[in-house]
Amino acid sequence: MTTSTCTWPGRIPGDPMHDRIIAYLTVDIQQSPVWADELLQHLSAVASGALPAWERPGNAYCLYVYPDHVEIEDDYGDAAGQNMRIPLATFTAAVQAWQRAITDGLKNRQEAHGKATEE
Repeated sequence: MTTSTCTWPGRIPGDPMHDRIIAYLTVDIQQSPVWADELLQHLSAVASGALPAWERPGNAYCLYVYPDHVEIEDDYGDAAGQNMRIPLATFTAAVQAWQRAITDGLKNRQEAHGKATEE
């Protein structure tokens, strides 16, 4: 999956906030439907008040989820230690789009594999 595969309403390529979201999803969630689902469950729990906040350390970023926003802290590279504050609705829409892209990619690979084994 490429970073251009994932888009959501309001996505602006080249926008630093949106690029940070894509970088986080690419590196820390990867193409794991389980991790994407877990992330969406925690976003929903924080948004509903079932959890006051939640955090997820990852490979290159640390995600902090609050009722109205998330913060993605870059743990490596030039921006190490810098948090980017993102509205919760924007981040949730991006994760939902990421999950759809993962699911679509898995279906396409399974269909291609099925066709290859039939030949």
